Amino acid sequence: MINVCIIDDHALFMEGVKSLFSPEDGIQISCSTQNGHESVSLLREQAVDVLLLDIDMPIIDGLATMELLKKEGIEVPTLMLTMHQSMKRIKGALERGAQGYILKDASKKELVEAITKVSRRENYFHPKITNEVFDYFRGKTTANSTSQELSEREVEIIKCLSEGKNTKDMAEELFLSEHTVKTHRRNIMQKLRVKTSAELVKYAADRDLI
Repeated sequence: MINVCIIDDHALFMEGVKSLFSPEDGIQISCSTQNGHESVSLLREQAVDVLLLDIDMPIIDGLATMELLKKEGIEVPTLMLTMHQSMKRIKGALERGAQGYILKDASKKELVEAITKVSRRENYFHPKITNEVFDYFRGKTTANSTSQELSEREVEIIKCLSEGKNTKDMAEELFLSEHTVKTHRRNIMQKLRVKTSAELVKYAADRDLI
């Protein structure tokens, strides 16, 4: 039987995961908490095979929880559980030692597979992000390829947009005409295939461009 500890600030979701498994699955939720700060005492008291950890929590998030556990010398194979599939989030989890990354819309079958693999200290990544992860390990992330397509000036424009600057502000800061700023902005959106400034800023943030 694979013993799992789940840390997630959404009580209803956590209860749903607890009731998901049957003895035939070979998995049981042996302990849980909604607060990452409690993870240290919890994992010292309870021996578990896998930590199922939500990446977004208000008091202390999943990444900070992993750092806390590492500082305390507690090492448990960790499967990150999240709604986010940005490479920035994935990279942060991998850098902190996560062995798996699964989205909250995963099926029971996918979750069982993920927990089983991580318990054997094998890596598991949700099918929706597998290609991005492999590309990252090959040094060919979307962020890198996109950065190569964008000029230094275009990256500066994106950073200004992320700071809420309008066309006039950007023109003054970058010593450009407003017409040139608009041209750069239009070219960037065509390259990245986005339609609005909000989409552009989100795209850039997700891929570590800003």
